[in-house]
Amino acid sequence: MELTFVGLSCVRLRGRDVEVVIDPIPPGVSSRPPRVNPDIVVRTEGEGDLSLVRPGEGRPQEVSGPGEYELRGVSVFGVAAGDTTIMRVEVDDVRVCALGRLRRQLAEHEIDALGHVDVLAVPVGGGDALEAQAAARLVNALEPAIVVPVRYAVAGLTGDYDPVDRFAKEMGLAEGWAPQPKLNLTGSLPTTEETRVVVLEPRALAGP
Repeated sequence: MELTFVGLSCVRLRGRDVEVVIDPIPPGVSSRPPRVNPDIVVRTEGEGDLSLVRPGEGRPQEVSGPGEYELRGVSVFGVAAGDTTIMRVEVDDVRVCALGRLRRQLAEHEIDALGHVDVLAVPVGGGDALEAQAAARLVNALEPAIVVPVRYAVAGLTGDYDPVDRFAKEMGLAEGWAPQPKLNLTGSLPTTEETRVVVLEPRALAGP
């Protein structure tokens, strides 16, 4: 499974047979909107609509709101957390947890409900979601194998956010780190004592 960071809360998951986009960038936010053509769209905001979950000609299947969903071999599990639905999406046995615009720490029962997380997409730029220090605390509570920071300042995208460097410093990344274009994973990752931080290049201004 290939994971790329598009911008804001948006990440793209490319599996063997399916492409999933979580939290697509809204129109008007990017000076150069990315071209994506997903089979499935998962949203951490908005209420569920079963008519959109069902296949429809010329459009992706869409999932939002709490609950369990299974479509095209992809498992989606949504946990309500205030105005946000935390989405755990499993593609090719890799569990990706997206927090959207989460503004608070998670309660123990919410963490238990999510279970093992391979990759955590956590907001780190403050503004309308968690800032760097709070994001680092949440990462320590969830203990994912890999954390991918999202929702931080990106040139060309609107929004008042801090740069990703603050989160990198909170997580103890050594000086000289550089973002990478994508993250490739094969199957579920084993639980480790130390979470690996992977900063990805935002694709919002770089085409597909």
